[in-house]
Amino acid sequence: MSSYKGLTDSEVIQSRNLHGVNIITPPPQTPWWKLLLEKFEDPIIKILIVAAIIAIAIGITNGHYLEGVGIIVAILLATVMAFINEYKASKEFELLNSVNDELPVKVIRNGGVTSVPKRDVVVGDIVIVDRGDEIPSDGVLLESVSLIVNESSLTGEPSTNKTSIPTDSFKTTYSPNQVLKGTTVTDGHGIYRTTAVGDSTEIGKTARAATVEVNNPTPLTKQLQKLSEYISSAAFFIAILAFVILTVFDLINPANNYTLEQEYILAVTVIAIIILLAKYWVPSVNAILSWIKLSAKIHLPYPNNTRRQMLVLLASAILLVLLGLVIAVLLNIDIFNASVVLDSNLLSHLLSYFMVSMTLIVVAVPEGLSMSVTLSLAYSMRKMTAENNLVRKLQATETMGAATVICTDKTGTLTQNRMQVIEWDFQGDTGSNELPILVKLSLAVNSTAHIDFSHEPYTIVGNPTDGALLLWLYQNGVDYRVLRDGFTTLAQHPFSSEKKYMLTLGQSTDFVEKLLLVKGAPEKVLSMCDPQSVSSSIMEKLREFQVKALRTIAFAYSKSEVDSITDSDTPLGLTFLGVVGIADPLRDDVPTAISECHMAGIDVKMVTGDNQDTAIAIGKNAGLLASNAEHASISGPDFEKLPDDEALKVLPGIKVMYRARPTDKLRMVSLLQRLHNVVAVTGDGTNDAPALNQADVGLAMGSGTQVAKDASDIILLDDSFSSIVNATRWGRALYQNIQKFLYFQLTINLVAVAIVLTGPFTGIDLPLTVTQMLWVNLIMDTFAALALATEPPHSEVMKKKPRSPHEFILSSSIFRYLITTAVLFYLVLVGLLFYLKHNEGFSDRNLTGFFNVFVLMQFWNLFNARGLFGGVGVFSFSSNKLFIAIAIIILLGQFAIVQFGGEAFRTVPLTGKEWLIYIIATMPVLIFGYLAKKFIKI
Repeated sequence: MSSYKGLTDSEVIQSRNLHGVNIITPPPQTPWWKLLLEKFEDPIIKILIVAAIIAIAIGITNGHYLEGVGIIVAILLATVMAFINEYKASKEFELLNSVNDELPVKVIRNGGVTSVPKRDVVVGDIVIVDRGDEIPSDGVLLESVSLIVNESSLTGEPSTNKTSIPTDSFKTTYSPNQVLKGTTVTDGHGIYRTTAVGDSTEIGKTARAATVEVNNPTPLTKQLQKLSEYISSAAFFIAILAFVILTVFDLINPANNYTLEQEYILAVTVIAIIILLAKYWVPSVNAILSWIKLSAKIHLPYPNNTRRQMLVLLASAILLVLLGLVIAVLLNIDIFNASVVLDSNLLSHLLSYFMVSMTLIVVAVPEGLSMSVTLSLAYSMRKMTAENNLVRKLQATETMGAATVICTDKTGTLTQNRMQVIEWDFQGDTGSNELPILVKLSLAVNSTAHIDFSHEPYTIVGNPTDGALLLWLYQNGVDYRVLRDGFTTLAQHPFSSEKKYMLTLGQSTDFVEKLLLVKGAPEKVLSMCDPQSVSSSIMEKLREFQVKALRTIAFAYSKSEVDSITDSDTPLGLTFLGVVGIADPLRDDVPTAISECHMAGIDVKMVTGDNQDTAIAIGKNAGLLASNAEHASISGPDFEKLPDDEALKVLPGIKVMYRARPTDKLRMVSLLQRLHNVVAVTGDGTNDAPALNQADVGLAMGSGTQVAKDASDIILLDDSFSSIVNATRWGRALYQNIQKFLYFQLTINLVAVAIVLTGPFTGIDLPLTVTQMLWVNLIMDTFAALALATEPPHSEVMKKKPRSPHEFILSSSIFRYLITTAVLFYLVLVGLLFYLKHNEGFSDRNLTGFFNVFVLMQFWNLFNARGLFGGVGVFSFSSNKLFIAIAIIILLGQFAIVQFGGEAFRTVPLTGKEWLIYIIATMPVLIFGYLAKKFIKI
């Protein structure tokens, strides 16, 4: 390989300037201003804007136009704020999409092997690919050994044999010596020179860049969408009910002095609107009838054809109006008198009630839920990436929070992946410092790893175990590159978890005969060897290494006359060379992390290919095993022999599976899921892909193959078990943050709707105006979503058992707490209305105070929502400064509206003393929230 020098640093720069970077240009994005305009496509928003414009026109005639202006301003403010939050969240996902371009690639530059990000590969680079790697660029093969590439992403061919020898072939779409960006090596080894990068590659030309799909709904999103549909249906029913109640009370109010003609017009108009909007209130009425156990139902025409249904309802409403006209003529009711119909007072009241009804829909419909989920996901994914968890699939974030079992690998996950050869025993070793040539060849040639000598400390490129052997050779004065240059590889079968060994067939300049070199698990290699070549003390030596928790690798060889060997051929009659013991210390934070999992009700199982003694030693040190190690561990072959019914019985007690194969891991995951567990599993090899796909959450190692990463939901960038625990912590926090927002939002929904419906019975048509409710909606949907979605995990989040994945997000305890809070707020506000009615009256100052009490109660309840699950002080500044900042913005916004809102918000300025009274008077909401949580036990 030393014959390949690769590009120099200056040549890399020249090539990048000439041919561009290795990034596929994403499709053109919709401009931000178009996205903003799309926010106004909501029919309710359109109706409110039109109604507000009409209100301004009517208001100009009677001098009360500012409320209409205020409505438009409030709608614009709320819509723009919602757009800003969603736009920010989408940008977070774009950043995550770009992480794939940072994945490491092995290249030869400046005469040595090094690792560079995929995006930095340039035309002319010599790239090394092995089994499981994704090919980062288009190129032409220089060398290949048993190379098979999956080109299904481009050609549909899942298995294509590749060779460095140029041939004209009509059997494949592309030449056998050509490799393509985005395809995957399924077997073998290859070295190629890059000929195209980025948009110039075949996949770039077809614009098939892989990105995270943000628009795929997660299970949680589907659950919330269903909840939103229920609430939306109820909201339309309540809005129509509110319109009817307000209109009826307006009709019977003697102070309005309506004529018979005006009352008739109002009655016909209300009935026509009820018929026209039947599609929206009938489902709620049917739900109520079903709830009270009545079999009666209202059936609408054309239930499966919305267009026809609306046409029928519109025609019915028009017929009713025409019928009303006929009846009016017959009864001599003069409804054609323009002064009667166009009375500004009548139109103003009717329009005002209509806008209140529409605003109730805006307030009641939880459109902020989807934004809360998006913000929470974006925030959690960004934080998880900072903690070395690259989330590839959105649902993994929420599912990880419900994990009940984690099946983890040992090497690099529980251990430090800093391997070092510290023990060895070779046959015929005389104690000299010079290693036998066959040992040198076995370590150097029967390997696909490399060492990056470009800077100190030297780093391993490729498999860490193979790299440790190469470093050990180097420390013994042997340069593996020289040995590889003197060896011609004829066939090579990489290590796999099923076979437990790797072999290389080739010709060395030091031997006349061809050599077959084998390394792997000692018991597997020994089974292939001639017993006479194995010393009697080797088993004792192996036991000694394994008790020290060392990873043991055995070596053997034979001289061969064949030029090839198939993957199904098992070598026999080999000569045993010896064994090495590799130390890989346990990560310092693993025992604490596993203890934290146990405290959180998560069972941790280690699945490793190591031998029994090594696995048990690591298991004990990690805190997985106690004195009952024999009963809590099982080998992969023994597990395979167990029938499913027996395996289901013993599996909960198994903590360590040693000598495990990918099929054993897959079966373990499947059986654990049959026991109703939510299973997270780690994997790094190509053969781990089935288990990663089967698991509820697949966690691929950052150092793993591209096939494993593609099958995963989350990539552990640092391969650490603590990162898995962090992912669980963030998954739980994500779910809880959405629950907090749901509690806060639905509390306001219930109270606002109830107050508007109750207002006429207390003597005031509109306790809250349209502009006031739109301000409350801005607090509830935008500010609260941003504040609660960015809450970090608290100290108590890992001290509770995992939630059920089928649990409804609005749990019974949260629902009881929500209803209790809403009832309290409602009683306080209704009591205040009755007090004003019978004592001080509904002056603008008193109604300003009522509005202030309503908002300040919700303001303090935002802090109750923050501390819904405990673990953080409601006024903690350090844990989430954004929350405190948003709370201050809400308070300042309320102050500005009260002091300067005037007619637009129906407010008058309050004195400093009045403000102090209102703030202190509403603060007991915090005490009530604390006591209610203790009583309800959330």
